[in-house]
Formats: sequence, structure tokens, C-alpha cells
Amino acid sequence: MKKISIIGLMSGTSMDGIDASYVYSDGENVERTGINSVTNYQKKTATLLEKAMKSPISFLKNEKLLIKLNRYITVDHAKAVIYLKNKFKINPNLIGFHGQTLLHDPKVLFSVQLGSGQQLSKMLKTNVVYNFRHNDLKGGGQGAPIAPIYHKFIVKSLNLNLPTIIINIGGISNLSYWDGKTLLGFDIGPGNNLMDFYMKEKFNKPFDLDGVVASKGFVINKYVERYFKNPFFNLLPPKSLDRLELFDTKILKELKNELPENIMSTLRDLTVKSILKGIQLLPKKPLNCILVGGGQNNVNLVNQIKKVMPLKVFTANELKLPGDFIESELIAFLAARKFFKLPSTFPSTTGVNKDTILGDLIKILKD
Repeated sequence: MKKISIIGLMSGTSMDGIDASYVYSDGENVERTGINSVTNYQKKTATLLEKAMKSPISFLKNEKLLIKLNRYITVDHAKAVIYLKNKFKINPNLIGFHGQTLLHDPKVLFSVQLGSGQQLSKMLKTNVVYNFRHNDLKGGGQGAPIAPIYHKFIVKSLNLNLPTIIINIGGISNLSYWDGKTLLGFDIGPGNNLMDFYMKEKFNKPFDLDGVVASKGFVINKYVERYFKNPFFNLLPPKSLDRLELFDTKILKELKNELPENIMSTLRDLTVKSILKGIQLLPKKPLNCILVGGGQNNVNLVNQIKKVMPLKVFTANELKLPGDFIESELIAFLAARKFFKLPSTFPSTTGVNKDTILGDLIKILKD
């Protein structure tokens, strides 16, 4: 199959901007071009999105605001594409558009991604693949994680000894496992969400740069022990998390009277220990671990993970991978798999009842 040119677009649960990557793919392999960008949401989009995130269910019932936010998010994603097209003089065959997750509830097979694939295709006059989670949910899957098939490609391309795992530390952390025969994927617990939320509330900063605040504190173990009593952590995969499940403000309320440095150190420890607990659920002990996503840039967090992990740990950057753009590459890859009619989720990754092709394709008819 001939590789086609694709721009993949992703804005994760941390909502810190729209990642865009321009790649070539045939749905089996990815050829990177080094063309990537991050585009912040416009202020009006971010403000309305913040409002929506505080009460997703009630926001979904407000048709007027929902239409407005869908339009804002679509326009911002279109601007991200136009920026890449103009700056690098590129003209992609296809756009992969994940949209912004507002709500994900695997217990009732319900997931909402904001943004309109139809509108984006119309604005850009380009083929668009969107609605990546619907077919999986329709087939009884949890709709997440959708990354394992791409993580498998990365592991194979690096020729690492198997089993190898990839841990994406975004707002939520998820794990992909490949041992040469078995592909697994599941959400494992908090990534950056809790830490970022507290930094915004307490210091009016988007995140703890290099983990400096957390590095000055001490872990308060009683809160950690209480947190991990949640039965989710002992559930066998496949499993996925609602953005609000485990990550609401309950633990922050419990910690509110502690020193800020100790709070951040404790929240960081939740991320580290959830990774360890996830590894304990794997069929074989992995030999290598690759950290991707925003969390791989947190020096203190990475050092703590390397300190406690009983295997070799690499950041994506250490392996010369574009660690901040793995997820936008993923969406481009999944778009290619839809285009070439290849499955992207499997019973072992989401619990779906059969191998499933993800996404809806909008084709622009040529005159």
C-alpha cells in the first residue's frame, strides 16, 4: 500500500493545546517528517471548555452552549492545520481529528469528543477521519485506550527486547504492552491531571515545571494508601477511566491543610505508584519501559519512576522519539488505518467483541 500524507490532531485531557503532526503512513508504518506544532486554544474556547469540564452532564444539555463550543474547538483545530500547511507548504491527503474529550464513561459505554468532523472537512476542503471511539463502544469495548496499536509499531521499530511497555503520561496514564504475541492496553491511573489542577489552583501555573515544587516536599503515605484502596487498581485489563473518576477534587480536599510541597510530592507519588500497580497486572515482567506524553518532561517525576521501576526506563526523548507528539502521530496513524480498512482496537486492548476499525471518514469528492 502506498503511504499517504496525513496531519494528526490531538488535544488530551490536560487541554494544554492542540498537538499537530504531519506524517506519511500506510496504516502499518509511519514515516515522520519532523513537522509538528502546538497551538493553544483561543481564550474564548479555553474559558468555555473550562466551564464545560466542571459539569459535563449539565453542559451537554445546554444545546446553545454546546453548539458554540463545538464550533470554537473545530475552528481552533482548523487553524492548527492551516498554520502547518502555510508554514511548511504541505497539502495533506487526510486529516485525523480526535476532538476534545468532554466525557468518557466506560461503565455505560459513553464517550463525548467535542468538535465537528464535517465542519472541519468543509473548512479545510480535505478528507477527515473523526469519531474514533464510537465503533469500539458500539462493539462493547470501553472506547479506550486507542493507542496500543501505534505503541506496538513504535516498539517494533526500535527493536527492543520484549516484553516492552509504553506508558503515556498525559492527564491520565495509560499502558501498552507488547511481547511479540500479545498486545494489551489499559488506563492505569492519574498522570498529570491532579498535579496540574493543584498547580493552577494554588500557584496559578499550568504545571510544576521539572517537578521542582514536588521535589521539595515529602510524601504523606496515609493519603496514598487510602487512594489505592479504590478497587479500580486491582481490576484486570482491559479497563479505562472516566476523566473524573479517581481524579475529582476529593483527594485535594483531603490534602488541603498540608504544605503545598508535600501535597505535590504526594500527588506525584500517586502517578508513580499507579504505574507500578499497572505493571503488576501484566502477564510477563517487561524488560523495557518507554515514557511518552507530557509527563516525560517532568524531571522529578521521571527520576522517581526510574528509581522504583525494576526494569530499564527510557523517556521518548532519550530514544530520539518525538515524545510530545506521540499522540498526534497516533491519530494520524489511526486515520490511515481507517483509510486502508485496518482494525485499531482489539478484545485485548479495549474489551471490544472483535477487531474493530475506528473512525468515520468524510471524503471530499473531486470535481
